[in-house]
Formats: sequence, structure tokens, C-alpha cells
Amino acid sequence: MLLTGATLDRVRGCMQTALQLTDAQTAAIARDATPLQVPGWTSLAHVQLVIELEKNFDVMFDADEIATLASIPAILEALERRGIR
Repeated sequence: MLLTGATLDRVRGCMQTALQLTDAQTAAIARDATPLQVPGWTSLAHVQLVIELEKNFDVMFDADEIATLASIPAILEALERRGIR
């Protein structure tokens, strides 16, 4: 994966907004985090997260792909497939 730390920071920012996390909670999100490890990452929050990702990265995810975005690595891989580094 060739993504920069800035991309991970942007993903964390999207998560902070969508999941209503504190700065400390956001900073603690590991590069390999899953919903079980991130407070508030519920199915409803997942939809909000996808919306934030689409707005912030100017991308669109199709319905099938949205279900696969169930971890930070999966999100980063989906962004990388779109040329985002």
C-alpha cells in the first residue's frame, strides 16, 4: 500500500466527523482498525462515514463496495484503487 500518512489522517478526520469522536479517540485509531475497535462505528455511523469519505475524497462508492469498507485497510485500499495516495 503506497498511501501517505496524510491520507490516513484524512480518513481519521472523516471518522471523527461521522462517528462523533473526540480528538483523543480519533488519534487512537490504528491503521488496521475494524468497527469492533472504534467507538461508535455502528451500521448507521458506517453510512455517515461513507458519505464523509465520498465528500472529502471526491469519490463515489457503489452499494456492493460500501459493505466491504469494514476496516481501515479496506477503506485505504478502496481509495488507492481510485488513485488516491
